Amino acid sequence: MSEPRIGVVGATGAVGTVTLELLAERGYRNVRAFASARSAGNEVAFGKRTLRVEEATPAALTRDAFDLCLFSVGASTSRELVPGAARAGVVCIDKSSVFRLEEGIPLVVPEVNGERALEHDGILANPNCCAVPLTCALKPLADGAGLRRLRVATYQSVSGAGARALERLRLQAPGEGDLAMDWSFDGEEFEEETKLREETRKILELP
Repeated sequence: MSEPRIGVVGATGAVGTVTLELLAERGYRNVRAFASARSAGNEVAFGKRTLRVEEATPAALTRDAFDLCLFSVGASTSRELVPGAARAGVVCIDKSSVFRLEEGIPLVVPEVNGERALEHDGILANPNCCAVPLTCALKPLADGAGLRRLRVATYQSVSGAGARALERLRLQAPGEGDLAMDWSFDGEEFEEETKLREETRKILELP
């Protein structure tokens, strides 16, 4: 069996950097790195060597025959790039929220519903970072006794917002006093709460 041809889109970000590290550790060699035009031409670490970053465009991801592309980019970029790559025959695993709740697109946690990954039509969605451990804990409870109500509190890492957020935290850390939230809230719940509820339902196949 030939070695899979893999593209990592968002290779200069926090998640993309770790993705490259894991692929190198596992012995994958046929890997290319993609990011925004601003990062194109830079180099990123890949095991004991480096990869030159290419600009992530629809043409770049369909011009060459990739077997798999791992997307760790914002929602608007995923919306622009993923569908075309999937139509070109690339298996796309997307980390953004764009496709998670779309009907017909598997939302997969391997330990919980890994069999759903085989049902993809070119696109697989990666759940919210809190939904992954939550569904792993809930799956045996749901199977054994069923679920009626769930109350969850999450304490989420800044890294979930990407490399820029990590740098912002580093700069703010020496500051004194409380740092105010930089968003307002005028509804019943935050978007993160909605995502966690709806994604958990989809993964566990609950009503």
